[in-house]
Amino acid sequence: MSDDGRASGTPGHIAPLDGIRAVAVAIVMLSHAGLERIVPGGLGVSAFFFLSGYLITTLMRVEQTRTAAVSLRGFYARRVLRIVPPMWITLTIGLVLTLAGVIEAVNQPGLSAPAVAAQYLFLNNYTDSFGWNGGIASMPIWSLAVEEHYYLAFPLLYIGVLRKLSPARAALLCAGLCAVVLLVRGGHALAGDPLDQLYYWSHTRIDSILAGSCLALYRNPVLDGTAAWRPRRREVAGALLLLAATLVIRDELFRQTLRYSLQSLAFFVLFAAVLQSRGLVARLLAAAPMKRVGDYSYSLYLSHLLLLAVVMQLTGLGRGAGAAIAYPLSFGYAALMFHYVDRPLARVRRALHRGGYRWRGTARCAAA
Repeated sequence: MSDDGRASGTPGHIAPLDGIRAVAVAIVMLSHAGLERIVPGGLGVSAFFFLSGYLITTLMRVEQTRTAAVSLRGFYARRVLRIVPPMWITLTIGLVLTLAGVIEAVNQPGLSAPAVAAQYLFLNNYTDSFGWNGGIASMPIWSLAVEEHYYLAFPLLYIGVLRKLSPARAALLCAGLCAVVLLVRGGHALAGDPLDQLYYWSHTRIDSILAGSCLALYRNPVLDGTAAWRPRRREVAGALLLLAATLVIRDELFRQTLRYSLQSLAFFVLFAAVLQSRGLVARLLAAAPMKRVGDYSYSLYLSHLLLLAVVMQLTGLGRGAGAAIAYPLSFGYAALMFHYVDRPLARVRRALHRGGYRWRGTARCAAA
């Protein structure tokens, strides 16, 4: 759900990431189709988080190398153009459907202005804490709020601190911040705060994105050539076993605290391996069908639950049978969004990345 990038120090395309997006959104959609006991939807979200941190930080490194500056204005403009239009369009469709009585609001029969405003303004992952009920239902946009909060803060950290450090120390600082977030999760748990809310809050989940930035900063598998870290087979096998363990262990305290940190550690190894691989897995992830689903993944993520709710409400079908109707509709919706919203705005984002709106002064960075 982010801008594309490629190797050799210039913005472009990292083909395997399309396949990772496709796999991640498929995991989420299958889980929501009634298979949550078999398919761990949260793992797909965590993969999206790691991917976002890795790709955004990689693109910032590319811009710094190419222009000796990182444009805050350009960064924020690209994020807004990428995330806000598809989200607001889909939210507005959900709002109209709720007002028309096709679907119900969250947790109460009527809409609440604060809850709806929080959804449009990327605050909806804290609405339960605020006691705001009555938002637009079937919109899994809490994760977008976590990402947006990260996008607001991380460029300031990069420009103000990380650019002044060696790559190793910059990555180490980010890893330290990941440990701090883990401690914060543990603190909430020990204080008796609702464990299920730790899944949604930005300050308890942002380390999943920050871990991706760690991989982008030091021995980046796309940018750093022969200096890139190359996991050995036993390290990849260990990462897969670790990932499996996070899914098998069902203790709720573990699941809402240590699980996310261990998944990030596993993704660190697996992403590094996949992005440098020329084997079967990498070829499958870069295949044309996977690219297409990857292109559609953001709008699929936004729309699939909404359309599933509409189908279930109108037909009385269960989630599995409803998904058989709703998910093809979601692909159609995503195709329209890609061709008429995402693709035109992508051209604007690329123009911004090629040098528009570059600030000087506080936004200026030394070349890598």
